[in-house]
Amino acid sequence: MIGITTTHRNLEIQGVSMGWSFLDYSTGSSIAFSLIDYDINSSFARALLVGFINTLFLGVISVSLAVLLGTVIGTARLSGHRLLNFIAALYVQIFRNIPLILQAFFWYAIFANFPSPRAAIALPGSVFVSNRGIFFPRLNVEPWHFAIALIVFVLGSVIAIGWARRKGQGSSLIGVVVALAVAVLIAAAGRIAGTPLFDLPQPSGLRFMGGMTLIPELGAAIVAISLFGASYVAEIVRAGFLAIPVGVIEAACALGLNGWHVFWRIRLPLMIRKILPTMTNQIIWLMKATTIGIAIGFPDYFGVVANSINHSGQTITLIFLLIIGFWAINMSISFAMNAINRALALPGHKK
Repeated sequence: MIGITTTHRNLEIQGVSMGWSFLDYSTGSSIAFSLIDYDINSSFARALLVGFINTLFLGVISVSLAVLLGTVIGTARLSGHRLLNFIAALYVQIFRNIPLILQAFFWYAIFANFPSPRAAIALPGSVFVSNRGIFFPRLNVEPWHFAIALIVFVLGSVIAIGWARRKGQGSSLIGVVVALAVAVLIAAAGRIAGTPLFDLPQPSGLRFMGGMTLIPELGAAIVAISLFGASYVAEIVRAGFLAIPVGVIEAACALGLNGWHVFWRIRLPLMIRKILPTMTNQIIWLMKATTIGIAIGFPDYFGVVANSINHSGQTITLIFLLIIGFWAINMSISFAMNAINRALALPGHKK
C-alpha cells in the first residue's frame, strides 16, 4: 500500500495522470486497418477494441497457417523420399535460424514493391495484388456474426469429436456437419440487407473500391509469423512421430493395416496426443509474436496502445490494459488446448 501511494504521488509530481475517463475522449487519429467501424472522432476505447481485434485476426490466421504448414513439413521430414526430406530439412534450417523481426522486414519490402494499383496483378476470383495491398471479395455479413459462427463451428467440432470418442463411435463426421450447418445459419442471419452475398473489389484510378483489403503491413506480418512458426511446429511434429513406440506400428502392420491406415488411424492420433502440451506453448508464443507488427507499422493491439500513450499520456493505465489483453488471449488459448487435450486423452490417462 505504501509503495502504491508513493508511486501515485511521484506520478502526480511528474505530471503523469491516471484514470479511465480518457477512454471516452476522441483520439483524433486514424488507424490504417480496422475490421469494425472507426474514424478520427472515435473514442480511445474503440481504438483499443480495434487494436485488440486486429491482434486476434493476425494471430488466428498466422497460427493456423503455421500449424498446417508445420504439420506438412514435419511429416515430410520423416519421408523416405530423399528430395522431399532434404527440402523439408532445408526449410527448417533457413526459417528457424533467421530472427523473426528480420523476416518481417524482408517480407514487408517484398509487399511494398508489388506493382502500383494501375498495374495490379489480377488473379482468379476477383483478387488483385498491388503495393497498396491485396484486394479480394468480402462476404456481406456482420463481423460479429461471422466471428460467432466461427467459434460455434470450432467448439461444436471439438465437442462432437469428444462425444463420439466417449460413446465409442469411430466417426464424428455427423457432429462436425451439424456444427457447420449451425455456423452457416448464424452467418446467414448476419447478412447485410439489400446487398449481394459477395462484395467484389473494382479498380478505380489509383485505388480499389469495395471488397476487403489485406494491407502490406498485415500481409508481411502474416507471412513472416507463419513461415517462422511453421519451422518450429515442424520440429515438434517430427518429435511427436518419433516418440511413438515402434512396437505399436509393428502391431498395426501385423493386423493387416496398409500404410495409409497406419498413418491416419495410428500414427497421426498418437502424435497429436504427444505434442499437445508442447504445441500449446508454441501457439501461445506465436500469438505473443504478433507484437512484431508494430515494427512494420501494422496497428495491432500493441501498436494502438503505443499510439494511445503518445496522444493521451495515460502510460500506466494503457500498459495495464495491454497486459490484461494479452493475458486474456493466452489464457483462452491455454483453456481451449487443455480441453482438446482432455477430449483426446486415452481412457484411463486423463488428468
